[in-house]
Amino acid sequence: MIEIQRSAVDGVRAARKPSDLHEFLAAAMRLEHATVPLYLTAYFSLKPGANSATADLIRSVVIEEMLHLSIVANVLNAVGGRVEIDNPASVPYFPGPLPMGVAGDLEVHLGPMSMDQCATFMQIEQPEDPIARGADADLTTIGDFYDAIIDKIRDLGEPAFATPSAPQVTSPWFPSTQLFAVTDVTSAVRALTIIVRQGEGTTSSPEDGDGAGELAHYYRFAEIRNGHRLIPDPTAPDGFSFTGDPVVFDESQVYPMIMDPTTARYPVASAARRLAEQFSLCYRRLLTSLQETFSGHPAALNAAMGLMYELRLMALAMAETPDPTDPTHCVTPSWEYPTSLG
Repeated sequence: MIEIQRSAVDGVRAARKPSDLHEFLAAAMRLEHATVPLYLTAYFSLKPGANSATADLIRSVVIEEMLHLSIVANVLNAVGGRVEIDNPASVPYFPGPLPMGVAGDLEVHLGPMSMDQCATFMQIEQPEDPIARGADADLTTIGDFYDAIIDKIRDLGEPAFATPSAPQVTSPWFPSTQLFAVTDVTSAVRALTIIVRQGEGTTSSPEDGDGAGELAHYYRFAEIRNGHRLIPDPTAPDGFSFTGDPVVFDESQVYPMIMDPTTARYPVASAARRLAEQFSLCYRRLLTSLQETFSGHPAALNAAMGLMYELRLMALAMAETPDPTDPTHCVTPSWEYPTSLG
């Protein structure tokens, strides 16, 4: 069972006014943000035309993590908080722990897709009560954290939404049933419930509960790990089993990226160094666009999504470039935060 620091849940429950929730919603944003470089590095490492089922599953999770980040930002703005995403204190660093002590002492590493990385991703996304697995009710989970925020918003009531700090973000990039304006208790609860269900599933099903038949994140990664789709199975103890169509992961069709890269690894003025620096600058521009998006200019999300595609193209160029310090590997994105955009 995925565990977080109990103090996060206790802090939410102790909140007496909307501003008391700001730090916890900001921490939730940092957590959603931290998963994106991890999952995208794995996705970028898959060679085009191979491992298509695995690539589709990872990509679908990344899109929803971006949705979750947007939802939390909307809730934070709705209760008068301010988003801080283009800030070195708000970005993830690798290797390192996840925000709020997620998974206890788990240290996550940037690297290419592998079964070990997949196991880590499952650990990050593990639901409170996984289908076909036992659960330890004594642990404090991410689901508990979001449930505590939902309960506190209900407790604070409509006055919590009296002084929003920025316009709400909606966008054709996401379904209107998933990304919508948060303006009151009902819409906030509905939005936060989407995060829990997409990440963990419902208490009775591995599906995310939106009616489209999509599996929660944990089970999508589990399909890669098990090599088969998860399907209803009346003969299985929990009603589901990994006996559906194959989900092929061929490790020979993965670019030889290194673990935990840094820009400083590559010689100054080398092609590898330039590519690594350009990637980091694009990442910083993405954060700047997201900061603008959630700080009063919702239309800036279009630019942010375009930069996500640009990162993909840059990563492909890096994957085709040998690492000058070790030609058996390729240049690898480090997701570092450059202090200057110049």
